[in-house]
Amino acid sequence: MDEPGFGTRERALLLGLMTLGGAATNPELRDHIGDAIDGAPRRRFNALGLVDSEREGRAFRNELTEEGWAWCVAELSGTAPARGGSLGRTLYAVLGLLGDYLDAADLSLGELVLTAREPAAETAETDLPALIRDAYRRVATRPQEWVLLTKVRPLLGGAPRQAVDEALRRMEQEPDVHLAPEADQKTLREQDREAAVSVGGVSKHLLSIEAR
Repeated sequence: MDEPGFGTRERALLLGLMTLGGAATNPELRDHIGDAIDGAPRRRFNALGLVDSEREGRAFRNELTEEGWAWCVAELSGTAPARGGSLGRTLYAVLGLLGDYLDAADLSLGELVLTAREPAAETAETDLPALIRDAYRRVATRPQEWVLLTKVRPLLGGAPRQAVDEALRRMEQEPDVHLAPEADQKTLREQDREAAVSVGGVSKHLLSIEAR
């Protein structure tokens, strides 16, 4: 693949998406690396065939294509961007070591990433419902109060966005757990919209849990 001449931000976005298993929504990516695939980078990645992006609720969901994974693999033997500084050079030295390890172990980058993420996903699936209930009790003044997910997510110990969303969707099937969109959309801040969970294509900003 020809080198597209990406700068620091574009490289960080692609590598960050890779570390999430190659697929994530923009809110998940922003939680993970502090940035999202939007605007010019998204259009460029899409045009180059490195990333497929589709709307999921109000946010884009991005997925590395085969060409995107190939770019990440090639980057393991790449050089740091000109303005990457000492941190950038160190990162690319680590990437080089990772590439050497994969070659020696006869592993693909995708296999390594997915294997590394499996234990975290399993733990999150086991613990997250209890963490979410505990976080709700900490911010709600009474049972059944509607609470913005903006207030709940920071209390979940940095759990991956995708795992939290999946846990919320499962919990909504329980009789005492309810999710709902904010009726007055004008009151929502940007962070409230980003904290919403998409259920059946509907962005739900509020959580209510009855007393047990």
